[in-house]
Amino acid sequence: MKQKFSSLLLLFIALSIFSAVSGAVARQPTPAELEAIQKETMHVFQDFLQLWQEERYFELYKYGKQQSTNQITIEEFATRMVELDWVPVGLLTEKKIEISYRYRTLLYVNTAIVFRHKSNLDLQFTKQQSFLLLKESGKWRFDLLQMIRSPFYTPPQ
Repeated sequence: MKQKFSSLLLLFIALSIFSAVSGAVARQPTPAELEAIQKETMHVFQDFLQLWQEERYFELYKYGKQQSTNQITIEEFATRMVELDWVPVGLLTEKKIEISYRYRTLLYVNTAIVFRHKSNLDLQFTKQQSFLLLKESGKWRFDLLQMIRSPFYTPPQ
């Protein structure tokens, strides 16, 4: 009887520790943490957008998530980006960038981007875009495959 009680007590302690640890991992971020994540994400997104606008594709490749870089080489990425007819010229000013937080390491950046045709500078249009960002090795990363399909592809939410 004493051995059963000890086993049950040990099981109870183990379950308590497990639920405490899993609760800590699954907790929602505080408002201050959310604000820090949003500031960091905005900075990364603005750097990313500037490189894209300037057509600096080799540098843009460094922002790619691991799955993307495993699927496409830097040379192939740059070539595909050069072949695209449209480049972003900026964000729609009356539409604010919206960050949709999902997890500590996954979020979406939603914004309206103004695209310009590379050879006919008078052709422009605005497209609502949604970018999936994953945090890998402490840095926010983008889906490069989405980039080579832009502006006509948006990831499912």
